[in-house]
Amino acid sequence: MSFLHLFLIQMLRLFSNFCCIYHNRITLLIYEQLPAVPKLVELCENENQNLRASAVKLFSCLVENCDEAIIQESVNQRCINTLLRIIKSSSDDEEILSAMGIICYLPETDLITQWLLDAGALEIIKSSVQVGKDRDHQRRTLVENAIGALCRFTVPTNLEWQKSAAETGIITVLVQLLENETTLTKQRVAQCLAQFSRSSFVLSRPIPKRKGLWCFSARADIGCMVHGGICSVKSSFCLLEANAVGPLTRTLEESDPGVCEASLDALLTLIEGERLQHGSKVLADANAIPLIIKYLGSHSPGLLEKSLNALERIFRLVEFKQKYGASAQMPLVDLTQRGNGSVRSMSAKILAQLNVLHDQSSYF
Repeated sequence: MSFLHLFLIQMLRLFSNFCCIYHNRITLLIYEQLPAVPKLVELCENENQNLRASAVKLFSCLVENCDEAIIQESVNQRCINTLLRIIKSSSDDEEILSAMGIICYLPETDLITQWLLDAGALEIIKSSVQVGKDRDHQRRTLVENAIGALCRFTVPTNLEWQKSAAETGIITVLVQLLENETTLTKQRVAQCLAQFSRSSFVLSRPIPKRKGLWCFSARADIGCMVHGGICSVKSSFCLLEANAVGPLTRTLEESDPGVCEASLDALLTLIEGERLQHGSKVLADANAIPLIIKYLGSHSPGLLEKSLNALERIFRLVEFKQKYGASAQMPLVDLTQRGNGSVRSMSAKILAQLNVLHDQSSYF
């Protein structure tokens, strides 16, 4: 190994450790003013494993905070193929972790996502998740990054990407990850499930009409309780078919508000639009509604807003208003006293639904 190679390796290790430990914005700005990212992309293809691994580690530290325009200019399909090849074949766990971290934080452009898809990223992501489950800290971080990389494929604005992801069987794996993984993994898993679920109603297949004499025709299929049609995990990404409602409800009791908010987002896809009646029944059966009411005392603005919006919809239904309304009254009254303008107004609106406040109250 030449002196130059040794020098580069030591310098890259020094800078990558500094950036990853301190995430100093000044240091990142220095790199953004230099042609550092294109050079790092080039070094990621170097045949010297030590040099390559150091470059990949430094790149992973920079990509999370670097200007997206710089990343987009520097990353091409060849770079994507190189990173995925490292994940598949490297013997250096830290290099694998760093390469997946780069993919996790790449700009979510259609072009980069398509490059990843064409290069077989989905199967590699799934394999990384399965390898990383229930292992040491480094492996669990690999799972965090892999699920972060998966999120770009689950956006409801692109059904083809969602279908490609679901075909790998990843949804079943995601549900399993809600039980014993890190906080960040659970949050990202719930985000993926929420995005999948937003497409379920569109993808649920209509139940075929029975033909001929009713008594002699084949027995009709029973439709999904929430979506009304024929659902499956791979074809319509249905949370009920995936047995995800229970695990998502259990994560509502986590202490981290980010996890709770992401899980609540996923569960609330079940009561969107015309699914309110049946979706509310599913939430009630899973004992999710008392947990939503509990969020009325949360200090997280996101959780508070989402719980208020959910309860306003759920309490439109007499059955649930009678069953849960009493337990929500006092927290709602408290919010009319201490909440900001929109919180006070929504709390008062729900209290009016519960016949505690008059519709003409000054809180509106």
